[in-house]
Formats: sequence, structure tokens, C-alpha cells
Amino acid sequence: MFSDKTENQAEQLQNLVRDNFPLFVRCAEGFEDFRQKSESEVGPGVHDRIDKLEAIAESGAYQAKKSFKPLLDNTSEVRKVQSALSVLQRTAPILQVPSTMRQHVENRRYSEALKAYRRVLVIDDSCKIKLFVHVKSQAEECVREARRELERRLAQADASVDELTDGIRHLGELLALDIPPPPDSKGEPKNFEDGPQERRGIYEIGESLIRIRDHPPALACLLLQAAHFAERVKGLITAADESCGRIFSGESLSQVHDDFVSSDAIRTPAMKASGKQWKYDVLDARVLSTVDAVGMVRVWLPRLLRVGNSAREDEKRRAARVGMRSHKSPDIHLSAFEVFVSNVAPSLHRLVEHASFCAIGSTTRSGGKDIASTFGQNVDEKLRALLRSPLPPSQSTKVGKELAELVDILVHGTANAENLRPESDTASVFKLSPLEDSKALADSAVITIEKRRCIYAFDVCGRACSNRASGSGKFDTDSLLGCLQILSEQLSRPDECSNEVEKGCELVVRRCCEGLASYVRDRDDLGRLSAVSECADIVANRLEKIIGEASFLTPNTNAIQDAMMEDIMGLESLMFDEYLENIRMSVASSTRIAWLDIEADSLGQDGDSVAQTSFPSYLSASLLAIVRCRAQVEQTLGDKVRRSEGVPYQHLSMSTVADGVVEGICNEVMQRKLKLKVRQADRLANELEFVRNTLNKFLNGDVLSLLDSTLQMVSSKAGRGRDFQRDGPEGLAALEELERLGRVYVMCLNE
Repeated sequence: MFSDKTENQAEQLQNLVRDNFPLFVRCAEGFEDFRQKSESEVGPGVHDRIDKLEAIAESGAYQAKKSFKPLLDNTSEVRKVQSALSVLQRTAPILQVPSTMRQHVENRRYSEALKAYRRVLVIDDSCKIKLFVHVKSQAEECVREARRELERRLAQADASVDELTDGIRHLGELLALDIPPPPDSKGEPKNFEDGPQERRGIYEIGESLIRIRDHPPALACLLLQAAHFAERVKGLITAADESCGRIFSGESLSQVHDDFVSSDAIRTPAMKASGKQWKYDVLDARVLSTVDAVGMVRVWLPRLLRVGNSAREDEKRRAARVGMRSHKSPDIHLSAFEVFVSNVAPSLHRLVEHASFCAIGSTTRSGGKDIASTFGQNVDEKLRALLRSPLPPSQSTKVGKELAELVDILVHGTANAENLRPESDTASVFKLSPLEDSKALADSAVITIEKRRCIYAFDVCGRACSNRASGSGKFDTDSLLGCLQILSEQLSRPDECSNEVEKGCELVVRRCCEGLASYVRDRDDLGRLSAVSECADIVANRLEKIIGEASFLTPNTNAIQDAMMEDIMGLESLMFDEYLENIRMSVASSTRIAWLDIEADSLGQDGDSVAQTSFPSYLSASLLAIVRCRAQVEQTLGDKVRRSEGVPYQHLSMSTVADGVVEGICNEVMQRKLKLKVRQADRLANELEFVRNTLNKFLNGDVLSLLDSTLQMVSSKAGRGRDFQRDGPEGLAALEELERLGRVYVMCLNE
């Protein structure tokens, strides 16, 4: 009835009873009837048979037990193994925690490692199962190793900011699990770890010894990164000092930069002393050091600020937890703001000071503060002087851009650093940001660089304009305009350089004026007129553009315009006055009346006819001088108007030369008035009347009065009385004859 298999015997028995239950009931009833009948019958036969049956049953049971014992034992063992396997399957996640944690730690998956560690926390200290105790101890060792790995990450100077912030978060989560210390040789926990300093969470960076486990993770990371930053700053300054010393000793900049020295390429001190290449290399080394310093600030300041922000957020969380548990006293730690003030700000200020010293030297212009020398104190005097001197214009422009970027970084960093200030820091609430001094120093350096840039630019522009003015007589305002445009694009603080812009514009204009004066010095009147034309053209057309461009750099354009106008109009006045004086003097020789020196008795009828049929030579020479002057001025100046008087240059020159002609003729006549004869006076009267009619509109009042008085005197000598002209048609005929002979000159003088 039973199967030969030992599995599910209990279930088979149950099914057997269930299927044959009515038969069992009938057997039981029959057995009861049989017992009752047997008891009623007296005799040993029944009991013997029953005992015999019981003995047979016991023998059968014994034989069955003896036959099936190995099978039953194996079944029991199988059941135990199956039970053990089911237990292992349920506890497998806990037993695999150490190996899983090691894999996660090796792959830097610290969140997963901590998640796995939380599974073994269900094993309490009172657990008596050695396997579970061993698993928990292995997991604790793994989590301690993860802690050491995270501490090493926070102490790395080359780790990215994201890695640092992730490490801070993971280490904070790990410490929140309350990791027990490692056990000693007796298995009892101890309060410290054995081994090197890093294993114990102690890191020595430069002169700083930092115990990470004495601080929260974010604050410890800030201390470590600040120490690395200070060490980098120190190394940068030391490298600049060593490179300049090596260059001065004879090595080239490329050799120093690559840290590779060839014995054949090293210059001897004698070669260095005789050449100047080492000076250029030192200046280039200063530029490179400035660029490196700005690059370090560009990388490290945002890095430190992000770590500081993490520390500040951690401070807020710890303060909130303490507030919720007010019965407990808060842990006393340094704040992120205090670390920035004491550890970061001094190193940053030293770095900014080093960049400023390399960029502009040790002193500033315009009464600024001296910049302390960050290196080169114990070097040769020649090298020290070169280190303290300003950079050349091209290199100064390059470092100026770097310093301007440095200021932008510090402006942004100053605001972020102020956010690190604790709200309870009432004692220093009115104090400046810890980066304010560094920002002010960098800003001062940028202003100095840009002032020097203005000075260099205007000096170069002034020399170029002066050379062109003295060589070709051209007032090169385009160069000045281009210089102002370039400066307006490059200067980041034009308001601070307004004084240099004003003086620079004045310098360029003054040098141009000096160049024009030098150009005219050895030239004739045409050269002076050319200079006057340049000045007039600048005042009329080009000066307004220069002032408009200068308005982007300085608000005081009126002062610039006044100073430039003063120099330009001074040169114009000097040149034009010299021209007028020269033409006034040049016409003096043309007004000589030669025929007055001839005796009146020698003038016969033939002489009169010759005089009447020819134009007087002195009038011809005088009018020719006036016409030539008009042609020169018209060709050079055209219809330009003199700004100081509001009168065209042509009219002024014509008036001057006409006045000179009339004064010369009148002086000639007045010198001989006592010797004049009637016929000479009569002729002079006609000629003077012709001069007055021709030049009347060019003569000023005084000269016209002189001409009228001279004409009146001559008319009196000729016996004409009050009237200047001779009575009758004879006098008019003489004037008409003169006008006919001098028609060409009269036409040239008419406007």
C-alpha cells in the first residue's frame, strides 16, 4: 500500500486513512464484537491467541524498524540540510555584505556601500551566532576602510570640486552610522587606530597638521584645501624667485620653463653681462608668473568657495539639530567663515600681491601705495631693479587683461565669501568681506596698469604724430582718434584714467604743434599757410570727432577742448601772423616810386608820352604782390574762416598786403613831398586816386585816412584845390587810362 519512496509518508498515511475509513470502522466494530464474545467464553485460548498476535506484531515492527532505519536517518539528514539551506537563503543578503561592500568601495560607489552596511545593523551586540558576528566585524572593517578612502579623497589637491562635495556627503552619511572603533588584540574596542598618520585621519600639508576626525567632513575638507592652496601659493612664488635667479645666472627662459638645462646652451656670466637677452627673459618670466597666479585664483577661489558653502550648509544643519535637542550643548567647531578669514584670505592676498608685483613692479603712480616685493629680496641689485621696474607696453597690456579678469573673479568671490558669515556673528557684522583687501589691491593694480597703458599709448601716438608733422607738415588727428578708440575698447575703468586721457590728448596735440612749427621753421610763406590750413581744418572739422571719442573716456571734455584749442590756435596765430608780417615786409620793395628820383627838368614831352602810355612799374609790382598773395591764400586756405576773428583768411591777407602797399606808397611820397613838382604831383594824384579806387574795400580805416591825407597833399601840390581830380575831362581821361592799363590787375582783385 505504501510507496517505496520515503518522501511524504505522513501525507500518504493521511490519504490511506481517509480512503479506508469506513473499513477501519467496520473492523473496529467487528473487533469489539469479537472481544465481547471472547470474554463471555471462558478459556485461555483467546488470550493466548491475542498475546501471540501481539508478539508477532512487535516482531514485525522491530524487523521493519531495523530494515528502514538507514533510510529514515538519511531522510532526517536531508530535512536538516533543507532547513539549513532555507536559513542560508534567507540570510544570504547579510552574509554577502562584506564582499559587496569591498566591491563598492573599490569602485568608489560609497552610497551603495553604506546601503549594504545598513543591512548588518540588524545584528545586535548580544547575538550569539558567530557567523553573524564575524560578518558584522568584516562589514565594520569595510566601512572603516571606506572612511579612510573618503578622508584621502578630501585631502587630495587634484580632486575635482564635484568629487569633493560627493566625498563630503558620503563621509557625513557614513559618520552618521556611528561606526565602532577597531577592536584590539583581545577583541575589545579601542579609541584609536594604529598605523601611519593617514590611517588615523591626520594629514600634514606643508606646515599645517590637520586632524580630519576632529572636525565635520565639510569643515575638514575646507581646512585641507586651504592648506593645499597656501602651499601652492608658496610654491608659485618660490618658482618665480628661482626662475628669475636662474635666468640672471645665465639660463634662458625656455630652459627654465622646461626645467631642462644643457651644458652647451648655458650662457656664462660674461655672456649675460654683455647681452640684454636676460632682461627680456626676466620680464617674460614676470608675465608668465602673473598669468600663473591669475590662473591659480581662477581655479582655486571657486573651489574653496564651493567647499566653504558646503561647510556653511553643514553648520546650519547642525545648528538646526541642536535647536531641536536644546537640552544638549552644541559641538564647538570652527566656522567656515573663520577658516576663510584665517586660512584662505591671507594666502589669497599674498597671491594677489604677487600677481600685482609681477605685473606693475613695486611702486605705483599717482601717489598710490607701494606694492611689497614678494620675491627677489636677496638677489643682485641689477636683477632687483629690473623686478621692481614697470613692464614694457606690450607686456603691460597682456598682464592688464589678466589682472582685469582677476578683479572680476574677486568681485564675484567677495560676495560669495560674505555669504559664509554666520548669522550670529554680530561682532563683525560691519566688517568688510575677508576678500575685500585682495579685491582692492587687484583693482588698484588694474587702475595702475590702465593708467600706464594710457601713458604708453599717448606717448607712442604723440611721437608718431610729431614725426609726421615735422616731416610732411600734416596734423595727424586720425592717429589720435584711433588711439582713443582703442583705449575706449580696452579700458575697463576709464573714469579712473580720465586725468591721463586729458593729459595724453594735450600731449599729442602739443607735439603735433611742435612738429608743425619745426616743419615751417626752414620753409617759406607757403609752408606757414599750409600749417595754418591744417590748424583751421582741425578746428572746423576734426576736433569735434576727437572730443566725441574722448567723451567715452572722460567726462571733462571741455577742459580737453580748451587745452587743444589753445595749442592749435596758438600755432595758427603764430604762423598766420608771421605770414602776414612777411608779406607786409615783402611789398615794401615793390612800392618804390623810381621816377620821383628823376629831375623834373629832364622830363620832356617824350617822357610824358611814355608815362601816359605805360602802366607805372611800382603800381604793377604792388598789385602783382597783392594778386600773388591772394592766389597763395586761395590755393592753400580756400574760403576758410579764421575762428578767432570770424573773418575769411583771404580777406585778412588781402587787407594786410593792401595796407602794406598803401603805407609803402604813402611813405615814399611823404619822404619826397618837399621836392615834388607840379607835374609830378599831378601824376601822383591820378595814380593815388587809382590806388584808392582799386583797393578801397581792402583798406582799414587808419590806412585809408593816411591815403586820403597823402592824396590831399599831392593834389594841393598839383594845384587842384580841394578836389582830388583835375578839373574837366582831362583829369577823368587820366584815370580811365590808368584803369585801362591796369585792367588785368583790377579784374584779379575783384571778388
